[in-house]
Amino acid sequence: MRPLTVGVVTALALLALALIHAYWAFGGLWPAQSEPALVNTVVGITHAQAMPPRDLTLAVAAALLVASGFAFVRGVLGWQSGLWVRLPLAGLALIFAVRGIMAYLPGPLAGATEPFAQLNAYAYSPGILVLAMAFAYLAGSRR
Repeated sequence: MRPLTVGVVTALALLALALIHAYWAFGGLWPAQSEPALVNTVVGITHAQAMPPRDLTLAVAAALLVASGFAFVRGVLGWQSGLWVRLPLAGLALIFAVRGIMAYLPGPLAGATEPFAQLNAYAYSPGILVLAMAFAYLAGSRR
């Protein structure tokens, strides 16, 4: 696969995730009908009945937007800088790989609520692992 394709798809996927997090930060409930149901679907913390604070959710949205930018400048614009582009992409690959693997190991996600636990195992974490592979590919590609 070409770095351009991987860069575009990765950047757009992360942009969409950033927009969803911003939507949640301002009170959006999709894909649930209530805040407790949203917590059980997208956060999975057993003792929480409210979404994380707005500033934390916006920080996640901003981090996803920055990650999207790195995928864009490497895959689409073809920037080659090892220090300013490839190294951060390698770091993102590691961060996303660790988060993706966490779903399958004992630890903080082991006691997650349903439906988060099942969605995490079959959708969220596999998607996160695909993003990790995309970041690793972009960091190491020759383009």
